Amino acid sequence: MKILVTGATGGLGKRILPALLERDDVHMRVLMHRSPAGFPACEEITGALEDKESLLKATTGIDTVLHLAAMTHSRNPDDYFRVNLEGTKNLLEACAQNKVRRFIFMSSGAAHADGGVYSASKLQAEQSVKQSGLAWAILKPREVYGSGGKEGINQLIHWIRKFKVAPVFGDGRYSISPVFIDDVVNATAAAVVCDADLNQTFTLAGPEEMSTLALIDRLAEYFGVTVKKIRLPLPMLKGMAVLLNALKIEIIVADQIPRLLCEKPSDWELAFQRLNFKPRTLEEGLSLCFPEKNQVAGD
Repeated sequence: MKILVTGATGGLGKRILPALLERDDVHMRVLMHRSPAGFPACEEITGALEDKESLLKATTGIDTVLHLAAMTHSRNPDDYFRVNLEGTKNLLEACAQNKVRRFIFMSSGAAHADGGVYSASKLQAEQSVKQSGLAWAILKPREVYGSGGKEGINQLIHWIRKFKVAPVFGDGRYSISPVFIDDVVNATAAAVVCDADLNQTFTLAGPEEMSTLALIDRLAEYFGVTVKKIRLPLPMLKGMAVLLNALKIEIIVADQIPRLLCEKPSDWELAFQRLNFKPRTLEEGLSLCFPEKNQVAGD
């Protein structure tokens, strides 16, 4: 099986490549947006989602495309549609011309009509995938943790461990379903190598829905610390986002707020049935990330 992966240098991509390379029947090609990233076991091709010629080259001889690349944070709303929607359409067009058989699209649990510009771009890209004529699977992960990154739950964990504080946006009662990154990786790899045409949308959520307040309490209990919750009313948060955007400081962009608050899917039964998705509890995932609870942040 010849597989093309976009977004291979992201937190998820770096975990998925080794999982796929464990198979003897897989040849991996990665689309690199800039300079080569040094994947010795993979064929690297330089290109971009806006460059149709590079996409034609990248998809030549490919059986399956795993499309992870996306724009997640931008001060310019047009960037989301340029990369996430038009870039996906360009890749689908190249796949059709080169007779690629299957297309696995990493969307988002926040792809919702009320989730802001990013969410709209991903939701419209999902429709393009479904209408492409290729065999397809759409994966919608919820709030992923465990990658070591500095956003979302990973950032919250960092603040709690290092500073013993946690920001609470609004009333903190919006729903979160933490999912461990390795569980997302395993389900994604299963979708890529599945012999059958899936043609389904799969929610990759954690086994529990909880509020942000409950999540903070669970994290504080796990790490054995007392956490000060810093309340940030939504009007204040939106004002901060506008100001930071004007100053070109990308701590938070305004579009992150609606995607945080919008309704998200949580039923992962189909992923369990078709992809053997078995999400771990929050504490089980944390125990794999932080086997020694008293290690200091940054270790």
